[in-house]
Amino acid sequence: MSSVATRTRVNQITIMVGISFLFFVLTNWEQGIWVVYSTLVAAGPLSTFLGFQKGRDRFLGTLAGVLVAFCLEYYLRFNPSHLPVVAFFIALIAGFMVTRPYKYFIVIITICTCMGYTYMNMPYTSFAPTSFVMDRVIGVFVGVSIFYICQRFIFGTGNSKLELLEESAETLKKLQATLIQYRDNPTLVTAYQCAEDVFTHTRDINSYIETAHFVFGHESNFELRYAKQVVMLNNRALKLLVDEASTTVQDKINKLLHIVELKLERQSMNL
Repeated sequence: MSSVATRTRVNQITIMVGISFLFFVLTNWEQGIWVVYSTLVAAGPLSTFLGFQKGRDRFLGTLAGVLVAFCLEYYLRFNPSHLPVVAFFIALIAGFMVTRPYKYFIVIITICTCMGYTYMNMPYTSFAPTSFVMDRVIGVFVGVSIFYICQRFIFGTGNSKLELLEESAETLKKLQATLIQYRDNPTLVTAYQCAEDVFTHTRDINSYIETAHFVFGHESNFELRYAKQVVMLNNRALKLLVDEASTTVQDKINKLLHIVELKLERQSMNL
């Protein structure tokens, strides 16, 4: 069953995509579909925090991509026979970028899209490729702006706080299960396995904290402070599991587990 924050987030995404599509229809802009795509990509993650991160990465990645594409298009305007060579190197780079973070991946995707449009407009008879590059930038900027305005000034931070609190509780539960696993089988192999689990389980909440300033601005709130406390507990557990000898760590792990259980109990009362 989905959480309250997730169900609310789905409704928010629907509204934002609807606004972007309405913009596309009312403006009757030929390249306006980029607005819809950009809003959908930014709002798509079922997390406000990841949405802000993806919106930022999409805009910056697109901007970097179109700058490179503009330079390549200018070069190919006077050297059209070099297009196969340029396309080969772009395809080679794209293969390496598939596994890279989204902000790098969108750069090469933007270059490929613009280069594809360039190929369709060869031989050059107009400035259509350059115009397409500008349309792409404007479309992405408007789409990300719709997401940002809706998220900051219409929806507010209420659901974001609830989402952060739910992620903190989920991370604590995973930490509790990991510590119990080590307590029941306190071996060196188990310690390293549990340390790897702790590191993996804190990725999402760390990304939430890193992008919290986009969501809350300079506002200080209980949910963000609580999330940072959860990360501190996980970092403490990671240090104990990796650095301490197995003969001395058991008692410290039990104390840390007791703290985690107390925090979970208090949070369940607040929720």
